[in-house]
Amino acid sequence: MRIDVHHHHKKAGENLAFVFFMNLAFNIIVIAGGLATNSMAILADCIHDLSDTISIAFAWFLERIAQRDSTDNYSYGYQRFSILGAVIISIFVIIMALIILQEAIPRLFAPESVDAGGMLMVAIVGIVFKMISVHRLYGGETFNEKAILFHQLGDVFEWVAILILSVVLMFWDGAPYLDPFVSIGIALWLIVNLGRNLYKSVEVLLQKTPNHFDVEEFKGNVLKTEGVEGIGDFHVWSLDGIDSVLTLKVVVGDSANQDNIKKEIYSIASKYHIVDITIEFD
Repeated sequence: MRIDVHHHHKKAGENLAFVFFMNLAFNIIVIAGGLATNSMAILADCIHDLSDTISIAFAWFLERIAQRDSTDNYSYGYQRFSILGAVIISIFVIIMALIILQEAIPRLFAPESVDAGGMLMVAIVGIVFKMISVHRLYGGETFNEKAILFHQLGDVFEWVAILILSVVLMFWDGAPYLDPFVSIGIALWLIVNLGRNLYKSVEVLLQKTPNHFDVEEFKGNVLKTEGVEGIGDFHVWSLDGIDSVLTLKVVVGDSANQDNIKKEIYSIASKYHIVDITIEFD
């Protein structure tokens, strides 16, 4: 049985399109602000926000592909393009965070003066733009949305830190080293969180049993079905971190009603985001 579900990918595509155009507009502000203030935190964010826009555009593109129906070449459909996008985006953002570390660490030992007032203005605008994006992505189901959400949350934390930093620099001329220090902290936060998202995405690609799927519970419920004597060749894997595929062989008695058994298994599977079930009787 195949259930046609693309609603979460359609919604994800709409969310990512909105966030893409928000980030594209903000790129211009960040570039101008970084050049005007000579802030390492803002200059680093020029690279960061450019990576934002590229990764969001890529995620949006792959979510649109994920909405396509199955074909002869892709018999399960295109949903795994979404998880592929999450892997690529997570790797890309981690690399960009490492570049930020490479640029910021030397500035700890050779800090430069910055325009604190200009930093404050850019930070306020940054917080507003990024909070709107976070609000739009919050609650998204796909790994693509989660990857971008972590990225946008990192941006919010960064701009809050830059805002606080700009206020400190207004009253304390001897703290320019805090500027690269903030960049390092945010870069490490991104590496840790995107690393986790990358790990989970790779698990899906390697067809690990979905984390939300309790195999023993599922088998126990099936074995309680009248006429079922055993289960063999049991396999379950996720297409995109949300929807899963299940195949199993059910051992039944001679007088078992196979149609009723199928209906019961479908009912049990409906609780686990199973969109495709193949049942063989033995």
